[in-house]
Amino acid sequence: MLFVRKNRNQAVRSQGVRLLRYAVVFALLTGIVSSGLFSATSTTIVAADAASEGAGYTSDQLEALNFLNEVRSRTGVQSVQLSATITKAAIAHAEFYNANKSDLPGLSAHSEISGRPGYTGKSAFERMTAAGWVSGARGYSYGEVMYFGQTSGKAAIQAWLDTAYHRSIILDPGFTEIGIAIVGGTAVLDAGGPGESQQAKVGITVYPYDQQTNVPVGFYGGEIPDPLSQFAVERTGYIISTHTDKDITSHTAKITDEMGTEIPFYEEVKGDDLYIFPKPILKGNHRYTVSLEYQVESSADTLKKVWSFTTGKGHALTGLTPAYTEIVLNEGGQFQLQVEGGFDDGTTEVLPGSEVKYTVKQNNGLKVSSTGAISGVKSGDYLLTVSSGSVSSQVKVKVYPKLKTKVYPATNPGKLTDITGNKALPAIEWALRAGVMTEASKGLFKPEAAVSEAEFWTMLLRAYNVNIEAYQPAKTKHWADAAYLIAKDRNFPLNGLSNVSARDSRITRLKIAEIIAAADGLNVKNNDAVKLVLGKDYVRCETELSISGYQGGKWITRAEAAQILQYLRPKLTELRGRPVSATPSSSIPALPPKQVYVEPLTLEDRTFFAKFAEDHTLVIKGKFTQFAGQTLKVQVQTGIKPLKVIDNVSVTLDSEGKFQIDCGPYEQEALNLYLVTPKGRFYLNIQYKTMNYTKYSSSYNA
Repeated sequence: MLFVRKNRNQAVRSQGVRLLRYAVVFALLTGIVSSGLFSATSTTIVAADAASEGAGYTSDQLEALNFLNEVRSRTGVQSVQLSATITKAAIAHAEFYNANKSDLPGLSAHSEISGRPGYTGKSAFERMTAAGWVSGARGYSYGEVMYFGQTSGKAAIQAWLDTAYHRSIILDPGFTEIGIAIVGGTAVLDAGGPGESQQAKVGITVYPYDQQTNVPVGFYGGEIPDPLSQFAVERTGYIISTHTDKDITSHTAKITDEMGTEIPFYEEVKGDDLYIFPKPILKGNHRYTVSLEYQVESSADTLKKVWSFTTGKGHALTGLTPAYTEIVLNEGGQFQLQVEGGFDDGTTEVLPGSEVKYTVKQNNGLKVSSTGAISGVKSGDYLLTVSSGSVSSQVKVKVYPKLKTKVYPATNPGKLTDITGNKALPAIEWALRAGVMTEASKGLFKPEAAVSEAEFWTMLLRAYNVNIEAYQPAKTKHWADAAYLIAKDRNFPLNGLSNVSARDSRITRLKIAEIIAAADGLNVKNNDAVKLVLGKDYVRCETELSISGYQGGKWITRAEAAQILQYLRPKLTELRGRPVSATPSSSIPALPPKQVYVEPLTLEDRTFFAKFAEDHTLVIKGKFTQFAGQTLKVQVQTGIKPLKVIDNVSVTLDSEGKFQIDCGPYEQEALNLYLVTPKGRFYLNIQYKTMNYTKYSSSYNA
């Protein structure tokens, strides 16, 4: 493991005494790093070099020192020297850790336990002074770095350089001397300094440094706290960092590749350190240029730094995974295929069309552009090969003939006597005028009548102007035989295909989701079908936007069928068909955040409700009888990472435990709300222009 404890300090002179500003950051990767800076107690400065200490060093220690100093020199930071006393402390701590590692989990690995054999001090500073290190008269700085499972100091240093927070420790200008030890695979680097900032002569240091070559292409996480967690990702391109002589107050950065294309990135500022995380893994053997304009504390000047570096070989492509292994098209239809590449470092990414080659043998019936745009020219079955270098994969493509069409006659809604005042009236009128539905009996629409599978399937075909009669068989057994022949040919998941009696059974909302998914060219079932229609906004839920709120087991009425089809028609542009093979779950869009459609008239106990209005104001209310009469706090937090508390609002519950407040405005698109109580916190997420609530059970432990 790797931990970091970093103190970024600025020293200030006051009446001859150096006062130090102190802050601590912890991080974990695959080793341990800690650093501290405290006020001075020493009155003399002792030089710490090999000659004065009378110590000899191993070739590994000298190689690691030379490597670190080479990097520090290229970044504009002064070199460090080896100290025998600090090395003694590093060796002692490595030995102590190895003997007591089971009792030093996590961040405690940089500590020692008093009374145990080999104990020399709880902190790195105590261990360094116990070994004989003497700090300067005007203060001191110290640091400790550990890395497990190591065979060389140079490899450990490179690992720290490949992180975010650890890198800034070992390149810190405040350190002037170090000690290095590797004992039983545990690498320890302790560092010390005079307690005053030894800033680079150039005012800013960068890493990768200017003109650096063979730079790694990615950062794969592992630090604790994980710098990537604030961006909700597991890996990024190789970290680019800067260090300035004062805290950064404002900045603008840009990364471009050798073609001049801008690379998107995440960023984090920690005082005088700026960390830039490219969103994609960088390309191998590519040159990248970073442009930075920035201002620092106590200065109005805008400074600029431009530098370039070149990546090494990069990761190698090991596999290709098309988003779909089977694609269904209509003649004249198009589909944009995306291909994901898998690499030898465990990463995956969608490849640009320019990096993938698309070939098909029967190219007279299927056209594929250089970017993966597939066009169905002639009906038939095709095999598409996607390749990149020596890696390839195949995709089945089925092109159906165009469906025969007709315009269905309209029905005048004004002649029907039972739809006036119905809440679904706009949808009913649309369905009648578009020829999607007709009157149920003379003068009646019967909006509350149940809908069978055959009826809904026929309505869906009519909504897309499919000429059902054109597929009528010579002999019929059921009035919807022609519609079911279309379903059979295109592999639609209708129960009535294998069981004729099922055609007249009531259709559920779940079956409707599966049919619509098939119309979109996908083969998904059950909740995956619900996720699809909700993720693509093809169908609205009944009570709230969630799997349970969709109410898949519910039968629909004729009025509800009209609403479903009116909502679907402009979103799903054509009817395709269902592939034979199941669609990968990775191709199903994520379920949208939960929201409710109707504000509850009364709140049950332990209910937390919020409404995020169009003007960005927030209405929050709830009922918690157990806290009746108390004044509590609602904490308002950003709803996407990086998470940040932006408001704390006091609420007083009445004698029934009810409360309601209006607050804001908040410009965020999503918010996390926490009702903070003596028993814990109750959570609710809310999206802009939506409503949401959560009903907590009595057994819920907040």
